Amino acid sequence: MKVITRLKICNEKPFFSVGPMELMEKIEAYSSMKKASETMGMSYTKALRIIRDIERELGFPVVISMKGGNERGSTKLTEKGKQLLSTYKEIFNDVSSYAEKLVMEKFRF
Repeated sequence: MKVITRLKICNEKPFFSVGPMELMEKIEAYSSMKKASETMGMSYTKALRIIRDIERELGFPVVISMKGGNERGSTKLTEKGKQLLSTYKEIFNDVSSYAEKLVMEKFRF
């Protein structure tokens, strides 16, 4: 049996969930928003909008971009961006574990 958990952080509307988490993980791995968005099958414009929405809702930058022309620029997570990512993952894992435990207890599987 599998329990699927969703965790969305919202103000007026959701701005952080598993999708943005994955995007930020890939930005960190590739040091590139373009490469991160490509590997997710997402347009660069959409990835940029997701990041800008997160930053607007939180009031601080989560990525920093260094310009450098073709293949020399990079995008990395800020320290607060890294903290957001690790905290979200920790909470998500805790919620998922608790949900799975509850389902097993309540349904007696």
